[in-house]
Amino acid sequence: MAITCHYIDEKWMLRKRIITFMPLPSPHTGKHIADAFYEKLVLWNLDKRAFCLVLDNASSNDSCINELFGKTPILDDLPVDGKVFHQRCGCHILNLIVQDGLSVLKDEIRDIRDTMKYIRHSQARMEKFKLACSQSQISYKKPAWDVPTRWNSTYLMLVLALELKLAICRYGNLDKRFFLNPAEINWEAVECLVGHLKVFYEATLKLSGTKYPTLNLFFSEFSEVYLSIKRMSSSPFPFIVQMGVDMLAKFDKYWSIGNSLLAIACVLDPRCKLLVVEYYMKQLSPEDVDNFIANLKECMKALFNEYVEANASEQNQPRMSKRQKTSAAASSSSTITNTKAGLKDYIKERKNCEAPKSELDDYLADELDASDVDEEFDILSWWRLKSPKYPILSQLTRDILAVPISTVASESAFSTSGRVLSPARSSLNDESIEALLCAQDWLRASIRENGENIGEPLWTIDEGCVIE
Repeated sequence: MAITCHYIDEKWMLRKRIITFMPLPSPHTGKHIADAFYEKLVLWNLDKRAFCLVLDNASSNDSCINELFGKTPILDDLPVDGKVFHQRCGCHILNLIVQDGLSVLKDEIRDIRDTMKYIRHSQARMEKFKLACSQSQISYKKPAWDVPTRWNSTYLMLVLALELKLAICRYGNLDKRFFLNPAEINWEAVECLVGHLKVFYEATLKLSGTKYPTLNLFFSEFSEVYLSIKRMSSSPFPFIVQMGVDMLAKFDKYWSIGNSLLAIACVLDPRCKLLVVEYYMKQLSPEDVDNFIANLKECMKALFNEYVEANASEQNQPRMSKRQKTSAAASSSSTITNTKAGLKDYIKERKNCEAPKSELDDYLADELDASDVDEEFDILSWWRLKSPKYPILSQLTRDILAVPISTVASESAFSTSGRVLSPARSSLNDESIEALLCAQDWLRASIRENGENIGEPLWTIDEGCVIE
């Protein structure tokens, strides 16, 4: 189990640290995962500071959240009673959606994969393929195949196959042992498929980044994916229409279980605010737009008010519990209703106690940032400059924008561990592996943060220095 901590520091720089890489003995039940996770949170003193937990879509992870809420005290310290705590990996959702769609063209994909593997099997076949490229008057590129469980690698394989199509079709004339006939592949269907998958691939690239905020990008990117799926119904290719039907069923499943944090992050993008959310909701579910926006505003207000109260308590102002507030309101109202003599005083007091427009209201009322939604935009720099104007809202924004929309950062730790614990070095104990993984991640991160190039020495030795 890998746990990665994401946060935005006082300089408005996005940071990422691997804090745990540990074996998780079976059974991998939700209770077992929750116990191990909460134990590490307590160890790092993060049990009262966690804001959101991003997981992939395994059923055991859903059970883990239920166990955390029911068996640990973590829920007591979460904003809005934990309603925005559990976030599903957006890239994993896209992978599941596209995998369902790719099944309608599985024969062509399998034939292209087998062709790529066959050519790369020996140097002699590679030489013949180079000759086929030369005869076809196209630039030579090494054939490459995909990892079937990662659809984006399948997309790249298909793109490469289309670039090398003439050479692949000619290769059969140069190698009599070649058992496939590339001419029988429906290249027109493959080209159409690649065209429809482009929007998914570009969305995956944006959402899998780890050096910039991604949560604010998800709502608009996922909405564009939905509109692309809807357009598949008008395709002249029956398999694309069926592909759209399969994808839409999976999309609706995960859209319905998404939480408000995705839309809130979009609103906190000064280029978007509520206008972008309203626009896409009219495309996705026009009958629910008003209800969705109302619930979104209510959730944002509740989240913002909790940060206002937290700041008030930090400034040594008494913070009443919900029960104290209810009892205080009841006693004051009963006192007032006993006599009409204090009515004028009560009205005057209520007017003086009326809260002015909040930072959230001012932010939503301000004009949109002039930057285009599609161009590169440094949202952290924008909020760093606006933090004096929105001191409390900027605190909320820092916590929200630190949430990644994918688990790519944690999954990469498993790839690195395959090099740390290899067949040639397989006797390391669990603590050593964790120490190596975490130390490498922290050192590399500190080097990048200090503006140094990885590979340069971490220190320099002055002339005449004595080393003992």
